[in-house]
Amino acid sequence: MKKLELKIVLIYSIIHFIVDLSCCILIVNLLSNKIDNKLILFTATIIYNFFAFAVQLPVGIIADKINKNAIVSAIGCILIAISFFISSNPICATIIAGLGNSMFHVGGGIDVLNISNKKATLSGIFVSTGAMGIFLGGKSVSINFNKYYLIILILIISAIFLISLYEQIKEKVKNETMIIPNVNLNEILIIVCLITTVVIRSYVGLILSFEWKSKFILALISILAVVFGKMLGGIIGDKIGFLKISVISLVFSAICFIFSFNNSILGILAILFFNMTMPITLTALSNILNNNKGMAFGLLTLALFIGAFPTFFGYNKFIFNPIGLFSITIISAIILFIGIKKYNNLGIEKVE
Repeated sequence: MKKLELKIVLIYSIIHFIVDLSCCILIVNLLSNKIDNKLILFTATIIYNFFAFAVQLPVGIIADKINKNAIVSAIGCILIAISFFISSNPICATIIAGLGNSMFHVGGGIDVLNISNKKATLSGIFVSTGAMGIFLGGKSVSINFNKYYLIILILIISAIFLISLYEQIKEKVKNETMIIPNVNLNEILIIVCLITTVVIRSYVGLILSFEWKSKFILALISILAVVFGKMLGGIIGDKIGFLKISVISLVFSAICFIFSFNNSILGILAILFFNMTMPITLTALSNILNNNKGMAFGLLTLALFIGAFPTFFGYNKFIFNPIGLFSITIISAIILFIGIKKYNNLGIEKVE
């Protein structure tokens, strides 16, 4: 890995952790402590997720064209910092924080994909760190309000780092996009398969409330499984091919899910294997969409929002049983197999 590539992915990955940690602290602590009306809190949560995930699609399309990715990410950090100051207005705060989160992810995602050379390793590293931020943010209910000023300071420093990064790479890392992605019917089928897989992964990932996760150490290890699953998926996928890692990881995950309710080790392995396809779907979609990387990132985060939507209304137990998790994971494996098989026929991926 070249020095510049390493620098870019490290900066974005660290700030990804900071951004998701900050947003989760805002939602879980500041807003929930200030809102007594459960309906308003519920509405604010949905609004946040809409702006943080679904809005990444239009933001990504715009970012593809303006080619100022680190600046877009820096503005995102600043918006999240601002959201803490206006938390007395929960709806406005969630909109601003969600938009900030969206802008950071899009800018960082495009820059990392730009240096990835159609490979999945770097994108796997970038997307992995957010899970830990969300986990720790959710565990921070006892943080004193004065500590929020430290978070705001860290976000501002992050924005300064991103602006500095932009000045260093603006002539070296550029977007190469088409106004309208030129895709045929075969590629549309691939895109549908990739998006469907992400919808399933989003829903399943949110319903995995195993009893053994009530123990902090096991919950922490399960989040580390998410982090390392995404990292390893990209690394191994580049070595053995997107098709092999997709099918192998999901089949192993399905088998482990059968025993995951009574065995925490197999449950953790199921989570690790299940998350390996994350960088594969992102990289494949980016490669198909004629390098419209922001659009690719936005389509998949829209899929994340769609997959999460049923959980907002309490549909968490629909398939949360050994047979249900096994079945939905195998279905996901079949869908992704079809998509990646056809993707390989395009001749884009070259395994080294």
